[in-house]
Amino acid sequence: MNKKVIGTNAGIIWNLLNDHQKWDICELKEASGLTEAEIYSAIGWLARENKIEIEKGPDDEECYYLVIEYYF
Repeated sequence: MNKKVIGTNAGIIWNLLNDHQKWDICELKEASGLTEAEIYSAIGWLARENKIEIEKGPDDEECYYLVIEYYF
C-alpha cells in the first residue's frame, strides 16, 4: 500500500463520515468495501490532518467521526 492509495482510501472514509454520524469499524468496512488495514491507514491519515475524532462507544468500541473546523 502506498501513500496515493492511502490518500484515496482516506477520501472514501471522509465521504462516509461526512454524514455527521458516528461510525464503527464494522460499519465503515461494510459501507466502503475496504479491508480493516486500509480503513485503519485511512483513519491514521485523517487523524494526522486533524480531521477525525475517535471516542469510545457505549459498548466500549471505538467510534469515528469528522471534526469540522470553522475559521473566522
